[in-house]
Amino acid sequence: MAKKTIEASGLGQVRPEDRKSWLSIAFIWAGSVCCVPALMVGAGITMGLTFGQAALAMCIGYGICVLLMILMSILSADKGIPTVVAASGAFGKIGSGYVVSFIIAFCFICWFGFQAVICGEAFAAILNTYGIPLPGVASTILWGLVMCITAVVGINWIKILNLVSVPALILILVYAMIVVFQDPESVAAISNYAPAANAPMVVAIGTAVGGFATGSVLSGDVTRYCKSRRDVILSSIIGVIPMGVGTMLAGGVLAIHSGAVGMDTSSIVNMLSSIGSPVLGLLVLVLATWTTNVSNAYSAGFALLSLTRAKDEKRAFFTLLAGVLGTLLAVLGITNYFNSFLNVLAAFIPPVAGVVIVDYFIISKADPEAWKPTAGVNLAGILSWLVGSVVVLAFPTVLVPTVNGIVVACILYLILFPLLGKKASEEPADNKTDPV
Repeated sequence: MAKKTIEASGLGQVRPEDRKSWLSIAFIWAGSVCCVPALMVGAGITMGLTFGQAALAMCIGYGICVLLMILMSILSADKGIPTVVAASGAFGKIGSGYVVSFIIAFCFICWFGFQAVICGEAFAAILNTYGIPLPGVASTILWGLVMCITAVVGINWIKILNLVSVPALILILVYAMIVVFQDPESVAAISNYAPAANAPMVVAIGTAVGGFATGSVLSGDVTRYCKSRRDVILSSIIGVIPMGVGTMLAGGVLAIHSGAVGMDTSSIVNMLSSIGSPVLGLLVLVLATWTTNVSNAYSAGFALLSLTRAKDEKRAFFTLLAGVLGTLLAVLGITNYFNSFLNVLAAFIPPVAGVVIVDYFIISKADPEAWKPTAGVNLAGILSWLVGSVVVLAFPTVLVPTVNGIVVACILYLILFPLLGKKASEEPADNKTDPV
């Protein structure tokens, strides 16, 4: 049977013949972590540390994210299922289908909107430097729809997008670094750079972790296409760490070079234009946002599919709906609530991982044959996740808040499972194999 153009695999298991190579999955991760927010995070971390300290914080932060990502992805790869289904053992089918799916859908629809407006406004601002008038709202709608349509088609278009975009992004960023380091003044500024105010290393690590922690938790949506656990490990490490840390370091270098220390659109434009070619800056902006935002719409589509209990063939529709809603929120001014949204994102999604990881690796002993969804609501999972999220919100300055929430959720699930937990008792209702 010929492959369909639009991916039809929803919440059901991916067929063995539809699995992808680890390298193609690694390209998807590289495209996901090379994004404008990563440049901004890198600039922000560098503003509070020496360059060497900033690089160390970035490496440690992304190392934590990759470990989390691998642990979350193994279950999805073993069973060929997306994250919302993988969570049905720890949270119960109803708990995962409603609570987890709602949180994921809400956060990633909003995150899609943030990325769309950042790309749209900066794209319009750079065009204006050439005398080409384009309203920021129109640009946001345009790029929101382009990114959304790519996600609607599914994993094959996402793979192709990243296979083309990632090498281009690497070449452009390398060129940007060459431009910066050919300037004696910039070399001196970077070599002698000292932050105006020193930030604690643990805060910088927390910032780096927060930049990709939610993506790590939702990694199963893509790594369910991995052929083995080995492929999960290879694609995660090679796809995330070099490109992720490299992008953040580039953000730090460009921030020092351009003097752009803010976290707004004008600072992004100044950073990207400082390499001497607004066209290349424009390419970085578009490609980096595009490769990342398709994953946001893709994961939000699965969450909406699970939330509504719709059939798998509706995946494309709900992915489109997620993108349209995100774009609408962008037009309505969602960026005005950026900091509040990030707090919600960091608090409520990462602790999901703590519960799912313990349930699979300890309760089910990492045996894919022993793991099955749990009927109804698994109260032990719901309470553990909720307490972990509250800990993140209540103690935002203690160590690394995101990691704190995950650890608390892990420990509490181990304590509560013997008292309140349900053992997996049924096969997935959607345990079918759809063509891609």
